[in-house]
Amino acid sequence: MSPQAGEYRSAVGLKDLYYALVTQDDELGYVTETPAKLAPVATAKATPSTASETQYMDDQAYDNVSAEGETKLEIEISNLPESIRARLSGEVFDEASGRTFDNADPSGAPYFALGYRFKKSNGKYRYRWYNKCRLEKPTEENATQADKPTLKTSTLNITAIKTIYQFDLRGDGSLMDGNKRVGGDEDTDNFSATGWFSAVQVPTVPAHSALALSSSTPAHAATGVAVSANVVLVFNNALAQGAEEHVTIMDETFGQVLTAATFSEDRKTLTLNPSSNLSSATTYGVIFNAVPDVFGQTLTDFISFTTA
Repeated sequence: MSPQAGEYRSAVGLKDLYYALVTQDDELGYVTETPAKLAPVATAKATPSTASETQYMDDQAYDNVSAEGETKLEIEISNLPESIRARLSGEVFDEASGRTFDNADPSGAPYFALGYRFKKSNGKYRYRWYNKCRLEKPTEENATQADKPTLKTSTLNITAIKTIYQFDLRGDGSLMDGNKRVGGDEDTDNFSATGWFSAVQVPTVPAHSALALSSSTPAHAATGVAVSANVVLVFNNALAQGAEEHVTIMDETFGQVLTAATFSEDRKTLTLNPSSNLSSATTYGVIFNAVPDVFGQTLTDFISFTTA
């Protein structure tokens, strides 16, 4: 996909600052509340924390390794309502009295998602959602009123990190990882901003084909199979880590055959190499007991074959 000319336009505006509390972020899922408007926004600066080290060998640069940690967000707003400040900083807001109580314990601050958009010089917008953020307690600065009014704004210092939940970032199971930011540009082909602030945006979870066995060697019900043969199983989806523990070769007396398991690079082909030759003129079963793929789907099935 080639970039469009509008994608190179400079930023000239900023608006629509939203937040949503993160109610779940673990190995099982990522869930947030419905986004709500945070405050009128003046400026936004995002600075990723990065580190890089160059390794030298044979008197010259040999390799370079980089790493990225959190992103520091500095957001200038008009002001923050007491109730929202308390909610995001872990303070207590008493609705009955309209007062905020600060027990100086920032450990109670929740994680939240933060979204906004900024306008480019061609009138189109670029969009952002940071999926997991935490607020540092805001600094307050005030001054006495003089002959010329001075408008004091508030600055929010926010740290954004990756989610614990691992998304399928490429949609094919090849890159399962946490996510820190979702972005998009109205000038980019196929991008749509519809519903951007009605829900926190996350990597799209595509519909995947149900896990199935594409082929096997030996084939199901095959006869005359060599006693030294390996069992090669090809699946339509990549299998999860530990999937080989859910596949067992059994003989006619339900005795388990010890095997060494290896995967292809794409984890779609599983080869089972018996530790010794199989018995001749014997029917074997290959049992699939809830074999998991990278998308969390499982397969329960079996095939059989008979040796020569």
